[in-house]
Amino acid sequence: MALKELRLPTETVEVPGSGEFTVRGLSLVDTKPLVRKHAGELSSLFNLISNSQKSGEIDIEDAALTAARFLDQAPALMADIIAIASGEEDAFEAALQLPIPVQVDALTKIGRLTFASEGSVKKFLQTVIVMMGSLRDERKS
Repeated sequence: MALKELRLPTETVEVPGSGEFTVRGLSLVDTKPLVRKHAGELSSLFNLISNSQKSGEIDIEDAALTAARFLDQAPALMADIIAIASGEEDAFEAALQLPIPVQVDALTKIGRLTFASEGSVKKFLQTVIVMMGSLRDERKS
């Protein structure tokens, strides 16, 4: 199968009494605007995830739960992640207004789709840390 013919996996998120929307995993391209806009929140989130590591690996479900606990500290970041993963970057306000259980469900599914392969969480975190470092260097210049 050719790369252009691939269909990336998605999952459906139900909004009780209102309908549903689909989300996909985040790509590396998706991380740049998130890092630029939410560098401080991402640092805190990565610290929370790092503290939840077990035997050198991050469990996908544990990471999603950590992200869910982080909702009250960084609702704008979580709304941006949901909007980007839904393919509607301009739906930030709608994602921000979703009920917490729907946000948690969406973030769990996004995490599962983003980090589907073993070791991908660790590689992703390393990449984002490098990007955050280069962003700091850009700001100093």
